[in-house]
Amino acid sequence: MSMFRSLGRAKPVAALEWTDGALRLSVPARSGRMTATFPLTAPPEEQAFEVSQRVQELVRRGTLVAPVCIVLPSHACTFKLLRLPSGNGDSIDQTWRAEAVNQLGLPAQEVELAFYEQPDGVLVAACRKSFLHTYLAPFVQTGLAVRWVVPSVIGLWASVTAPPSESWGLIELRGNPERWLAATLALGKGRHLRLVHSVPFNGDGAERLTDELQRAFALYHRSFSEPITRLFAVGDGALLGDVSAHLARTLQLSVEDLPLAAEGNNTAERVLSTIAATVPALPASASFPPPQPEPALAWRRLEERLIGAVAVLAVVGLVAALMLSSRARALQTQVAEKQTENAQLEQALNRLDAGAYATKVQAMEQLWRQVTDPRNDPLEVLYAVSKALPASAWVTEMAFLRDGQVVLRGSALSHGAVADAARALSSTFVADNRPLFVEVQTNFANARTEGGKTFVDFQITGWLRERNLRGQRQVQRP
Repeated sequence: MSMFRSLGRAKPVAALEWTDGALRLSVPARSGRMTATFPLTAPPEEQAFEVSQRVQELVRRGTLVAPVCIVLPSHACTFKLLRLPSGNGDSIDQTWRAEAVNQLGLPAQEVELAFYEQPDGVLVAACRKSFLHTYLAPFVQTGLAVRWVVPSVIGLWASVTAPPSESWGLIELRGNPERWLAATLALGKGRHLRLVHSVPFNGDGAERLTDELQRAFALYHRSFSEPITRLFAVGDGALLGDVSAHLARTLQLSVEDLPLAAEGNNTAERVLSTIAATVPALPASASFPPPQPEPALAWRRLEERLIGAVAVLAVVGLVAALMLSSRARALQTQVAEKQTENAQLEQALNRLDAGAYATKVQAMEQLWRQVTDPRNDPLEVLYAVSKALPASAWVTEMAFLRDGQVVLRGSALSHGAVADAARALSSTFVADNRPLFVEVQTNFANARTEGGKTFVDFQITGWLRERNLRGQRQVQRP
């Protein structure tokens, strides 16, 4: 089966993309295509709700009536070319999935897979379910019927109508008007895509990109005994020309702008329109499984509030009844303490008089800030912690102490994941742009082996306020 089939008279496709702090769309119109970019003004942790509102408004206006394709950022996916047998049917699909999970080294229950069958083998694209759920949730909540979920680099590769007959490459640069965030390199011969490699910039600039490209070219040459002769580049912003010139100078390779024949007000919109025109030509297996609409708005809102606890329970997979009852008693104690604080506030209001008005107002304001501070609510802290943790680390125990300490115990897939978790907790903010923890400390990270797999048990302590070193109390594992 060929990787790409003829477009024929396929129905026009509406494409949506949420990335780089903006929502982009490209929809069919009477005289071609209509494109638009909607900047997202909300903080990153609240942009999903803003995207959902914008999509809901477009649905009400009747803008999104064509079949919908959601375009994923390529650097969020992992790609690998596997030498697998071709064919159709459930048995072949199961064989592909088993081999892909085995060679990629990723848990089958944590990733979604898409397959691109080619003469050279099957190119597998893997993406974590946690990222897909977060990325697709704003579209699913509006009841939008999504037919395709495709990485952008696949659509761009398929859009080249007359690819070179020799080995060539395509580099997709992602970023914002200020700086580049990531790059995705696709290498192959003719229409056959053989290697896809993502490069996060992290502020390293073009030098990091050049080193990664040289390594990818060397790997391609060792695998297929063919050099890369041409390189196409695509990306929006004024930095594209500087990056292309730097690559051409250092790699001594012809770097050309990828021709985009589709309509759009800028390069990013033209890329989206190009992918929308190419998607109907892809086989069905080239798309990640489209999301299913959620049942009711009330349940969706409840799910948003409980998503942190549910995520922890789903990852851990075992919570004993004794632990649940102990946690419930701890929460009841916290609720009783909050009720006592509210009663104290009411008593202070009742005792208010004109003589000490200013002093009492200041005291009540301070008490009110303590009561309303989300960091003093164990549920809010648990919700913020669950959002901040990466998918490779999870929490099994949480101790919320009255002196401002929050002790988190859990497991991770590696020591690096523990470090990522600590960094994520250090950079997590709550209401009014206040940090969740003023200080985060990793107490221990011990590796253990269970069932042939290595896990790292860790304890991280966070302080909700500046700690008093004289009277410091810290919970540590004996």
